[in-house]
Amino acid sequence: MNTPAVIFWTILLFASIVWYGFLVFYVGIKAGREIRTMIAELEKTLLP
Repeated sequence: MNTPAVIFWTILLFASIVWYGFLVFYVGIKAGREIRTMIAELEKTLLP
């Protein structure tokens, strides 16, 4: 069962899972920072 094709697809599967997880956290962190910045700007604008 350790044919090169099985090893290749197993590595590809796990690499794609890791890549997707990285993107989820990366985009989430960047979005969280942007939301905090937008809230701070709105508070400056709306509250004199």
